[in-house]
Amino acid sequence: MVPRAPADRSDAFRALDDRRGRPGSRLIEALAEAGAGTADQPADWAPAVAAGIGLPAAAGLGPASYYADLAAPHGRRHVRVCAATACFAAQAGRHLTEVEQELGVTVDAAPLGGETSVQAVRCLGYCYAGPAALDGDTPCTGPTLAGQLAGREPPRAPGIPAADDTGDPVLLGNAVAGEPVWRVWPQVVTAGTPDDVQLQVAASGLRGRGGAGFRVAAKWEAAGRAPGTVVVANGDEGDPGSYADRLLMEAEPERVLEGLALACFACAARRGVVLVRSEYPRALSRMREAVGQGHTATGTSARPFTALASPWTWRWRWWRVPDPTSRARRPP
Repeated sequence: MVPRAPADRSDAFRALDDRRGRPGSRLIEALAEAGAGTADQPADWAPAVAAGIGLPAAAGLGPASYYADLAAPHGRRHVRVCAATACFAAQAGRHLTEVEQELGVTVDAAPLGGETSVQAVRCLGYCYAGPAALDGDTPCTGPTLAGQLAGREPPRAPGIPAADDTGDPVLLGNAVAGEPVWRVWPQVVTAGTPDDVQLQVAASGLRGRGGAGFRVAAKWEAAGRAPGTVVVANGDEGDPGSYADRLLMEAEPERVLEGLALACFACAARRGVVLVRSEYPRALSRMREAVGQGHTATGTSARPFTALASPWTWRWRWWRVPDPTSRARRPP
């Protein structure tokens, strides 16, 4: 039995956030907006951003100088080039020099005239097609990467190769087998209970797939259905050859949302958060589309967010996280 957290436990961070009107939820977005298109250092603009939403200067300068996406100089055109293991190995790191030569810009340097900036990042989720880069939100991959960024070649971004050998796909049922989505949710929300979901997940033996293999039912039980519980679908990844989360969010966004909805239901959580890496712009777009379709589609099984005959509702929040690598640098 996993001990449940007391329902009346104090949360100092939430208490502080409540007293200040929850400005922290707007901080990262405000910093990203202010930092886009400027070659100035965070010290020149981050304190003013924090002050504008009622936070001390350090609250803005800390994340703005730590997260590489915010700290890196941004020109009007911003190119992120992957320097992680798979992309580096594809051409022994030569692609970084080729991009610099083609664009006439030094990686991670302030752009001349504020035009084009190039930032080295650690993973874009294209390990199978590297080297890779994002030109704004447009992916470019392969041996002709520098030529694509220079405009001599069309952008190339092949999809993730996905296949199923089991004959009974679970996570990719729609992508590889055409199975419909949102089949379980209508039955659960109208006739089931949180205990029903919890027991079925426990009986299934489902475990986390991030490496530790932690039992999902134990994790949900530990939440204790305490007031204010939030369920987070963590779409962050960055290990070499790891792009499963990108595949799921791009190919099966509805299935990700259905799983998150069931987790919220089992944990009595009224809020679900989908965390999407800033390096995955298409995943963010696909997840947003899936939420919009869930609100506007018609038909019993296609209206997941109307909660059907149940009073169950949530608030959905999208959190596009910046690259957590402070000042990403080129490998030696």
